[in-house]
Amino acid sequence: MKKTLTFLMLALAALAAQAQNTYWVFLADKSDSEFDPYTYFDAKALERYAQCGADLYDVSNYPVSPAYEQGVSALAMEHVGSSRWMNAVGIVATPDQAAQIEALPYVLRVQLIASRATLASSDFSEYSDYSENIDTTLTDQVVRMQGQLFREKGIDGRGMRIAVFDGGFPKVNTHEAFAHLRDAGRILKTWNFPNKKEDVYGWNGHGTMTLSCIAGRMGGKDLGLATGAEFLLARTEVEPEPFKEEIWWMQAMEWADKLGANIISSSLGYGKDRYYTKDMNGTSYVARAGNMAARKGILVCSSAGNEGADSKWKTIVTPSDADSVLCVGGIYHSLDNYSHIDFASYGPTADGRQKPNVCAFARTWAANPHGKGGYQMVHGTSFSCPLVAGFAACAWQMNRDKTAMQMFDLIQRSADLYPYCDYAFGYGVPQASYFTGQQKQVAPTFRFERQSATRVSVIPLRNDTSLLIFFKDVAADGLITRYGQRKYHKFDSGISIDFQGGTRLVVNANGYTAEYTFDQPTAPATPWITAGFEHSKGNYTYSDIESHVPALERAKESRWIRDAYLMFGRPIALGDEELKSNLWSPAWHIGIRQSYHFTKAYSIGLGLEWAKTFYRFNDRELNKLERLLNIPMRGYLSLGNAEVTRRRLSLGEVSLELFQRIRFQPGGLNHKGFHWDLGVYGSYGYSFYRIKAKLVGDGLVAGSSEEILGNPTALDGYRFNYGLTTRLTYNYFGLYARYRLNGLGGEVAADEVLLPRLEVGLQVMF
Repeated sequence: MKKTLTFLMLALAALAAQAQNTYWVFLADKSDSEFDPYTYFDAKALERYAQCGADLYDVSNYPVSPAYEQGVSALAMEHVGSSRWMNAVGIVATPDQAAQIEALPYVLRVQLIASRATLASSDFSEYSDYSENIDTTLTDQVVRMQGQLFREKGIDGRGMRIAVFDGGFPKVNTHEAFAHLRDAGRILKTWNFPNKKEDVYGWNGHGTMTLSCIAGRMGGKDLGLATGAEFLLARTEVEPEPFKEEIWWMQAMEWADKLGANIISSSLGYGKDRYYTKDMNGTSYVARAGNMAARKGILVCSSAGNEGADSKWKTIVTPSDADSVLCVGGIYHSLDNYSHIDFASYGPTADGRQKPNVCAFARTWAANPHGKGGYQMVHGTSFSCPLVAGFAACAWQMNRDKTAMQMFDLIQRSADLYPYCDYAFGYGVPQASYFTGQQKQVAPTFRFERQSATRVSVIPLRNDTSLLIFFKDVAADGLITRYGQRKYHKFDSGISIDFQGGTRLVVNANGYTAEYTFDQPTAPATPWITAGFEHSKGNYTYSDIESHVPALERAKESRWIRDAYLMFGRPIALGDEELKSNLWSPAWHIGIRQSYHFTKAYSIGLGLEWAKTFYRFNDRELNKLERLLNIPMRGYLSLGNAEVTRRRLSLGEVSLELFQRIRFQPGGLNHKGFHWDLGVYGSYGYSFYRIKAKLVGDGLVAGSSEEILGNPTALDGYRFNYGLTTRLTYNYFGLYARYRLNGLGGEVAADEVLLPRLEVGLQVMF
């Protein structure tokens, strides 16, 4: 038994050292690659390349060298896929295998991947006509973008090809919301990258909901604007796989490029589960792929993310941080209330660039992929993104001579706040009137009046109008130092705005934008957030809807994480030579751990704890223990008139542990997600053997007494201990095991006390 356990524990340690990871292997060149664009590309792709002037024979279009790919795959545990654009092979391998692969002469470098996409959440609600709007054939979510103006001109995205990347598309092949697409044969191709097959009509229903926001119909109403477009559906995400999605996403980009996609709608973001906020600067591989797609004539629409309420993540997610990717933020689902929705991520990028670019409803109606079908309300920037993708298809249908980046610029210009922009709304919600020639000329709605060196008044030009004002302070380097909204009522005079941290004040009200320039920069703004309170100023009132300062300093997330914990378990005897404790032998530990994250999927740490184990044995084991401890039956115990009520061995330890933590399923830092810890520990122990007895009979005075034998000599072998620890933890709770190694493999002396080596139990982290 002892040899078996030794082998198992050593194997466990070896397994930790050889944990499998997912990597990109970047190759030096494309030796021996052959490529004919006219047989590789779809005719629609050739047309797009010609229109934007991209080079069909660009080296990025050539396939990865078959010999190189085969050589890398032969040394890996698993071949996941390859990327032409990155000239890289995605693999699963142990660290030793990765090192061998990196030593190959044609390998530039090996890059660890530890990613997981963030999807939106949803809540179910049966369909009902929840509001009246301008056009009864459109839902409010498309009316907010003036979708009825496209419909009046017969614009529905016809001739445009849209690729949708997501975690699955259950019921798209049967749901009534997509009957018009199926009947017209507008779902052209599908591919399931994780499973390497065409079937995508299952798995995560998120894709069904996002597709419905591009082209779905709900009864007689359109959920999205591109009901006449063609579609390519790619499944790129799985649950709970945290490591391979970026490889599949990259492959899907190249697949969409090959098949002639004009637009990509990707409601997937890679953020805090993989990266640090400082990484959201457009340099991730998926961000680079987004920029490359734009150069090849594809408009990439991507969600800003749903981390707006996360105090540790005040930026967007990648690939929305790419310069040429249209990042879509979120607003509340109202035709009257123009407010940032609380969960939508804020810009800017980590390096200070303007994001998001535009915004749309982030709480929408969508096709229900579960149960018997129907429709539901869903929320997330995952749904504002496809709304804009459908809008873009209609806008591009009216401007077929434009390139992807020209459309990118036009969509920004069409937004209802343009030229004003900030880090909550971008340039605002795209408007169809910009493309249909029905855009109204904006008349001035206010003027500025200087009050002091740091204060200016916004004076309304009509005193019977309530104005929703967007304002921002802009520094000399172009960074926004403060921004927000105010709604003003009952104007008789102007409203003062204290100017902070910049040289320009930019204000937008009812579509009119103007700016006021200060001669000298003012004091830096202090971070503050206010929401929903009223200010009385004589005969007028105003309310701060939201105003705050961008928290770029939060881009420096700490890699050091500390947590306290409590463990409660019991020792278990596995060998015949070990003393067998009963069920009432509790062991508990209290401690603190400090860990350093090399990546958000791997960390090492140090733990300090105090532990106490109370061993209780049956009579047979107790007699054996007392004989081995050489405990004399002295005092009243030798009279034979004492009833022993308790005999218990206590072992205390102060331990120091060195461990590594591998995250299998992410959910954020610290306690969130599914982790496996494996470590080694060393400890100093001290022991007590307690005998408690009650005196009875023979004229003696009844009473009780307790004998304590501290640190018995026979337990000296437990003064210094060492062993292995392992834990499986999900969020705040987990299971743990400890196995003592000292003395393992040696002969057991006749007078040696052999306590159980294994301890198992539950863990709670704080």
